[in-house]
Amino acid sequence: MKRTGELVFGIIGSLFNLIAISFVGLLVVSMSSVSVNEQFQNELVTEMEKNYANNPNLQDIDPQSFADTVVAFTDGFGPFGWFFIICFVISLVLGIVACIQAYKAKNKKANMAGWLFIVAAIFAGIISFTSFAYYIAAIICFVRKPKTENQTLVN
Repeated sequence: MKRTGELVFGIIGSLFNLIAISFVGLLVVSMSSVSVNEQFQNELVTEMEKNYANNPNLQDIDPQSFADTVVAFTDGFGPFGWFFIICFVISLVLGIVACIQAYKAKNKKANMAGWLFIVAAIFAGIISFTSFAYYIAAIICFVRKPKTENQTLVN
């Protein structure tokens, strides 16, 4: 039995994983450069002071405390970003192993590939494009069974 459907959805999930890894990596690198840059912090405070002078609704917010909050957010994003990258890499590896398992399984042991796809989907995020592709591949692994030969019983 060919397992083309499982392989296609597994490859699609792996490609989405690569896109997510590169996107989150880019965010982590850009956020870390923002928190280090003192000139950016000073420009942020200056711009906010200009905007506060023109807008009476923003008089209650202190520009320096807002800039400190932005810096704290960018500093805190780094560890969470690396955590997401590690989860996506684990998901990618599991997805590739599941694709290989589904390809080699042909008629037998496709359930193992299905479980690997489910674990990969959990690491990719419970609700994401990657996890949906892996869930579909897992469902196909569980549902498709090899055709049985029609055997007639002779009495």
